[in-house]
Amino acid sequence: MSNITLDTRTRNLILILFLIGVFMGSLDTGIIGPVLPSIEQSFKLTSRESSWIFTLFVISFMIGSPVMAKFSDFYGRKKIFILDVILFGIGSCLIASAISIELIFLGRIIQGFGCGGIFPVAGAFIGDAFPLEERGKALGILGSVFGISAIGGPLVGAALIPFGWNWCFTINIPISIFLILFAFYILPEAEDNRKLKIDYLGIAILSLLAIFLAYGLNQIDSNNFINSLFSLNVAPFLILFIILIPIFFKIEKKAEESIVPIHMLKNKEITIACIETLCYGIIYSSAIFIPSLVILSMGLNDQLASLMLIPILGANAVAAPILGKILDYTGSRKIMAIGTLIMTFGLIAIAVYPDNFILFIIAGCLIGVGMVTIIGAPLRYIVLSEAKPTERGAGQAIVNMLSSAGQLIGGALIGGIIASFSGIWGYKISLILAAIVAFIAFLFTLKLKNRDEQIATMKSNI
Repeated sequence: MSNITLDTRTRNLILILFLIGVFMGSLDTGIIGPVLPSIEQSFKLTSRESSWIFTLFVISFMIGSPVMAKFSDFYGRKKIFILDVILFGIGSCLIASAISIELIFLGRIIQGFGCGGIFPVAGAFIGDAFPLEERGKALGILGSVFGISAIGGPLVGAALIPFGWNWCFTINIPISIFLILFAFYILPEAEDNRKLKIDYLGIAILSLLAIFLAYGLNQIDSNNFINSLFSLNVAPFLILFIILIPIFFKIEKKAEESIVPIHMLKNKEITIACIETLCYGIIYSSAIFIPSLVILSMGLNDQLASLMLIPILGANAVAAPILGKILDYTGSRKIMAIGTLIMTFGLIAIAVYPDNFILFIIAGCLIGVGMVTIIGAPLRYIVLSEAKPTERGAGQAIVNMLSSAGQLIGGALIGGIIASFSGIWGYKISLILAAIVAFIAFLFTLKLKNRDEQIATMKSNI
């Protein structure tokens, strides 16, 4: 893909288009929480069975991200973005009208595949069409959507459930139609003369990697973590996952057009970005257990305890566009170094003083700001800076894949720690572990390029 010259009004309209698309996709990951009990009741499912509604989405998201991003690098952002939204809309329609759990599973697979392409295509387009001095701001605005949707997802779900759980997915259909029409109108055509030789073997191995990892981790019993880890339901799948990793790398190195650009991992900046993404997965997994910690430490009920996430999510949403704007002047290293360091202090504060309300609010804000620096605009800015125009989509997809993998691994690890210790200690230890991971992330940020070096790289990749 080549760079596109657009006027300011058109760029702003395109940014609005992507904002709505990313918001729709990320909202649907948050909305599933309050919806699951209703689906379980409707189809008489166990919690283990219903968990596949989330797991199947994650698997197809991990596969869809690199596949659709690669296609967008060859066939144009417009065509693939529209295709992604169409898939997301079809998946939503299947779920909303489902008369069996199998249709819901199928709908979530299609949804996840389409959603996986929406995020990297949006990020890559910013690299194609936005000038260097505006990329950070645009990425920051997109990043704010994740914090807002994390709050809005459960709230929208709770508001729509009284009308029937189907409406939580029906709402996506008119939004998808609007996005398709809007994209046809506003997105420019940008064809590429190259022909893509589809890496079918790479896609197949990648699919197996995602399935084995997700299935193995999904079968872990948190209350009996160690024993279940070595059970036949878990160990063989995780072993197969580990065995397939070097095979996948070997296949992708030989592929003429690898579905995942392994050669990009030779780039120090992108390697650090990948490490930061995996760290985020563990930190995020520890943060979602904070309401349970609050119930034990402050004696709040479930509803009030969930509200204690607002400082984290609110700070995330507010900080994202601000940091994006600052990013254009300071570069990624300073923002990520400060963000990961204050996040470390925030996690330690909650772990040590979980019953101090005022300190909890302050620490929550520090964690929220820190989280948006480790996975938001600064990190995606690195990938845009280092990737060639023809690999911007693929580069963004790597971040998506590793973020999902990190959350799967982190969720299993943190859940196991919490279940292994009685009472409040499991939560405290998990937060201390997250703080250690955040500090490791901080140390790696110190090895990133400074602002001048980053700008020079961006200019060389135009």
